Amino acid sequence: MGLLIGAPQRRQRLIFGFSLFSFAITSLLAYLVDQFPVSPFDLAPTRALQAKCMVVISLFGFMPWSTITVAVGVLLVSVLLGWKDGGYLLLLTAVQAVANQLIKQAIGRPRPLTTLVDVFMPVSGNSFPSGHVMLYTVFFGFLLFLAVTRLPRSLWRAVAVMLTGGLIVSVGPSRMYLGAHWLSDVIAAYLFGIIILAFGIDYLRDLAPRAPTQQGPGWGA
Repeated sequence: MGLLIGAPQRRQRLIFGFSLFSFAITSLLAYLVDQFPVSPFDLAPTRALQAKCMVVISLFGFMPWSTITVAVGVLLVSVLLGWKDGGYLLLLTAVQAVANQLIKQAIGRPRPLTTLVDVFMPVSGNSFPSGHVMLYTVFFGFLLFLAVTRLPRSLWRAVAVMLTGGLIVSVGPSRMYLGAHWLSDVIAAYLFGIIILAFGIDYLRDLAPRAPTQQGPGWGA
C-alpha cells in the first residue's frame, strides 16, 4: 500500500509501469490460452491445490452472497466514512464486473474439464479471467485501502486488514481447488484487478484529497 500513498508523480509512474508490465503478461497469457487451452503450466498446480480445502473462501463470490457482500460493504462504508466513499466502492466493483465479462467474452476460454481435474462445484460460463478473483481484488482491496488510510490504529483496523487481505490472497487458490479455473485465469484476474484498483485509488486521491487522521495515515500522506 505504500506505493499508492507516496508522491503523486512517483506513484503514477509506478502504477503506469506496473500496468504496462501487467498488460504484457496478461496479453501473453491470453495468447497462450487461446492457442493451448490446457497446458502443464495450469494442470500441475491445479491438481496440487485440489488437495486442500478452500471451499468457504469462494462463498462471497457466488450469487446471492456476492450481491449481499457488496451491498453490506457499501452500506458500512457509507455509514462509517461517507456516502461518496461508499458510492465509489460500488462504482469500482461495477467497473471490474463489466471488464471481467468483456474479457471473458473476448477470450472465450472454457472451464477446466472433469476429465483433467476434480471439479467440486461445476459452474457455467467462460473461464479467463476469474470473476471471483477480480471481484475480491477490487472490492476487498478497496476496503483494505480504506482501512489502512481512513481508520485509526486499533484492533478493529488490524482485523479489517487481515480479513480483507486474507480473502484476496486465498481466493485464487480456492478457485483452482474447486476446479473452476486454471492458474493462468487466476494470475490474469489478479493483475487486471490490481490495475483497476490502483487507477481507481489514484483517481480518488486526486479527486478528493483528505487530511490525515490523528492516529493513522491519510489520503495526502
